[in-house]
Amino acid sequence: METLNIDIDRDKHKILKLKNYTKDMSLLMAEDYVPLHLSLKKILSSLFLSVDVAFDGKEALALYENRVKNNETYDLVLSDIVMPNMDGVGLSKAIKKINPTQNVVILSAHKETNYLLEFLNLGIRRFIPKPVDFNSLLDELSLVCLAIYKESELSNIINLSENVHFNIREKTLYKDKNEIFLSPYEKLILEIMLSKLNQSVSNDEIVNYLYLSSKDVSLDNVRKLVYKLRQKLPRELIKNVHGLGYRIVQQI
Repeated sequence: METLNIDIDRDKHKILKLKNYTKDMSLLMAEDYVPLHLSLKKILSSLFLSVDVAFDGKEALALYENRVKNNETYDLVLSDIVMPNMDGVGLSKAIKKINPTQNVVILSAHKETNYLLEFLNLGIRRFIPKPVDFNSLLDELSLVCLAIYKESELSNIINLSENVHFNIREKTLYKDKNEIFLSPYEKLILEIMLSKLNQSVSNDEIVNYLYLSSKDVSLDNVRKLVYKLRQKLPRELIKNVHGLGYRIVQQI
């Protein structure tokens, strides 16, 4: 019977390190062998924010398609190769047709090497050997999820100049990797300006955005807040737009 031999004490450091990357991630798993399926589901559910599971490729594809219909996707797909109804190759082809950039990791037994070329042609190069060793599982997931995490972090960064950037997820401004303190009002004003980066933002838009965020301010106060915000940003980053409002112009 294939199950995961888990040693929490031995692998505690690896588990905690991996969870730093996966705690906000979603995963879809397809594995038809019940004992391994249940073992994987238990450990993966403790690592990832959300885990959906299937016992064959057809069921997994239905879950994937349903998620896409809701304008969502999975950070990672983990799939066996030999499964009823639809195998891992068919599942991977269908998923890659929907989302060519989807990250996929394959559970592969040595006797299944004949499938290797098909996966490589799909751009899938990450494999976990079966029988699954828990330590190897952690190592492979760490490599893949670290790459996903870094890519996600980069997509949350807006570079304003060579040494100043804003982290959208954290809502934090950095200069030379040091955080620049912003008041709640300044953060909101910066957010709406960055939502229209290199475009004009009217004074009315700023007032309305602050109001919707439960910050009731007058036009005169907006001018004062923008002045204070300017002092914390590179010179000429925020430009006046005569008779309208302001515009942030990237200096990179």
